[in-house]
Parts: sequence; structure tokens; C-alpha cells
Amino acid sequence: MKETRYTADTITDDALNALYQRVARAEEEADAAVAAAARLATLVGKRSERADRAAEKQRRRAEVAESELHTLRSGLRANGADPTNIQNLWAQIHLRNRQWRDAKKRATSAGAAIERVQQVAHDLPYEHARRILTALDEPSGPAVTEPSAHTWEKRPCTNESSPQR
Repeated sequence: MKETRYTADTITDDALNALYQRVARAEEEADAAVAAAARLATLVGKRSERADRAAEKQRRRAEVAESELHTLRSGLRANGADPTNIQNLWAQIHLRNRQWRDAKKRATSAGAAIERVQQVAHDLPYEHARRILTALDEPSGPAVTEPSAHTWEKRPCTNESSPQR
């Protein structure tokens, strides 16, 4: 819809009222946008101030921790201890704790696997279930409960690509 361009001589009261309403709506929208921008700036400013305070607090905590560490290391040296050795001992303890947690996880998962095998073993014939459970109880790995019918022959290697002795 193309709007008519009015001049001061040709504008009607209705058209003038419509123009005033459009200008008033535009002013209201502009005021609302300015108010929203002001609220946003205030909010961002508050958050920025909080972030600056938190960063400053963290910086102070880091400075205190560094000074305490320096004091601790100096005290250890004054009493004949080597802070590096203590640090290394802590690292070893940390490593052992991690290894223990990993071993515990492996043992737990192995125990769960054994339970699953035991549940499945109930459906197997007795002899197979006995061999599986016996193998699981062996600490060094599965043991052969019956002698194997297969015997290995000692033969020289005939593969051309392998080195000859």
C-alpha cells in the first residue's frame, strides 16, 4: 500500500491524526528501547563488578597461598627437610592411591563378570560348569584339569622368510 504524500495545504484531519499516532508509537518504541538498553547496561555493569570482585578475591587467595607455600618450604628447609622430597613423596602417594582405585575397579568388574559366568554356568552341563568355575578360582590363571589329547611335534621351520638358526 503506497502512502500518499501530503502537503500542508492538502492534509486532512484524519491523516494528520494518523501521522501523530505513528510518531507517538515510534517515540514509545524508542523510549522502550532506550530503557531496555539502560537496564541491560546496569545489569552488565553489576555482573562485571561482581566478576571483578570475584577475580580480585581469587588473586588475593592465590597470593596468600603462595606466601604460605613459601613459608612452609622455608620452615621445612630450616628443620633439615627437603621440600622437593616431600613433594615427590606426595606425588608417589597420589599415584599409589590412583593405582589402588584402578585395581579396585578392575577387581569389581572381574567379580561382576564371574557372577555372570556363574549364572550362565547353571545352564551348562555339570562337567563344563565345574571346569569353568575351577578355572575362575585359580589365582594364576586357568589350569588344565584333564590332559590334552593333542601332542606337539618338534619339527624344523620350513618357512622361507623366517631366519634359519
